[in-house]
Amino acid sequence: MNGPRQSRIPRAAARGDEPGKDWDDEFETFYRTWTKPLVAFLVVQGADAALAADLVQQAMITLYRRWPEVVSPRPWMFRTVSRDLVRAMSSVRESPTDEQGISPLLRPGQSGIEHWERRDDLMMQIRRLAPRQRQVMAWTMFEYTPTEIASELNLTPQAVRSILYQARNALIKAEAGQGEAADE
Repeated sequence: MNGPRQSRIPRAAARGDEPGKDWDDEFETFYRTWTKPLVAFLVVQGADAALAADLVQQAMITLYRRWPEVVSPRPWMFRTVSRDLVRAMSSVRESPTDEQGISPLLRPGQSGIEHWERRDDLMMQIRRLAPRQRQVMAWTMFEYTPTEIASELNLTPQAVRSILYQARNALIKAEAGQGEAADE
């Protein structure tokens, strides 16, 4: 499903590509560019690394099958994995791991989410936010504007700004509380 403001003309037709063209190289570039940032996007929203990797892989499979018809793959992926995370968090499931207890795709040094793992203090505070606040913060951290977020989450831009304001205030208060505790 395309976003409300996107053209419904398949990307291939919009570019003038002939039907049957091999889009594997284009998809591979997209896959290599966006897999790790999408995993980090879901981790920011509260997913564990294994669940995030699984959701991104499943969405990439779906995107590959629909590649010629998806007009804007980046927003499509962010929207898809975000919705899939909401569904997954409302159900119970096991996290697949290897014998070391780590998803094979996310061993240290390979995941691309080390930046977020090093920010344990920030991540801990974000995880304490209300689910909608976490969701809006994650979209914001990945450079989406309130208007774009509103479109993706079926909210008004004013509602997104309000949620973002509340989330930022909660993070500021949490940080101030930690600073006071450290001074004592």
